[in-house]
Amino acid sequence: MGLLFVVVVWVLYAMMKNLLIIFILPLIFTACKENSKDTKPIEKLEFYSDNSNLTFKKRVILENCDSLFYFYRNGQIFKRGKIQKNEKPFGIWNLYSNDGKLREIREWFVIDGHSRMNRAWFLDKKGDTLAWRDQDSIFNQKEFVNDTLGTRATNYNVFDFNKDTIDLNEPIRGVAYCNSRRIRDYDSQIRVFFHSESENFNSPFPNDSLIRTDHFDNLKTDTINQKWFTDINPKRYGHVSIFGSWFKKPGKKLLRGYMEEYSYGPFKDKEIDSMTARVYFEKTIYVKDTIK
Repeated sequence: MGLLFVVVVWVLYAMMKNLLIIFILPLIFTACKENSKDTKPIEKLEFYSDNSNLTFKKRVILENCDSLFYFYRNGQIFKRGKIQKNEKPFGIWNLYSNDGKLREIREWFVIDGHSRMNRAWFLDKKGDTLAWRDQDSIFNQKEFVNDTLGTRATNYNVFDFNKDTIDLNEPIRGVAYCNSRRIRDYDSQIRVFFHSESENFNSPFPNDSLIRTDHFDNLKTDTINQKWFTDINPKRYGHVSIFGSWFKKPGKKLLRGYMEEYSYGPFKDKEIDSMTARVYFEKTIYVKDTIK
């Protein structure tokens, strides 16, 4: 399928202008439904152990997942996001300083039953994205000071899609940009594995045997599509990959997959013969029952 898809003409010049700047974070699909409008959501509160009037945590019970909020002692939100009924965090989680400023964004996926932190973005006090946050922890309250990640570098890996709604006779098209290489010291490159037609929105993330049936090489191998990326230095071709799919039936679709950064040895200072690093993605689109 990948070889058939690459012949589709696609101009991407405008996309490349914003390659290294995140203005709007990708929306992460969540199979989490609100309760009926006629039903008031159930809320469960937990309070600080030394003050029963101060809310520490609030849980909003939804149909098949819950929203979770943690609060500073001054009443400001520390962090908020969604969890599955089995307590696994997923989707986008926002973390704030005690003066209400958004300072960190974390993206979670549940893979093989385990929550995995996929990407993170760090922001300054003005809300601008930081490539690197100098401070180890900015959440100045003892209950939250240790809620830090093992990295302070913003992840600039990007998955761009051409549309949210397509006709039945046109493909969905995406581009993966590996701008934050995790194994850059070993001459890495990327490929994309893509599962394109899931209609079960409450299903777990597909396992490898299903996702790896369709893969797309990077521009170093995909020479047909190099002509649409003239603004990119050819040295970066190994870290850009075009992928996509056609659809047989209309309706809402959940697209899932991952970009795999990989390198083959042998390596001088390693006994292993290969290394990989993955970044996952989800995208919800709608296929109209129309043909143009």
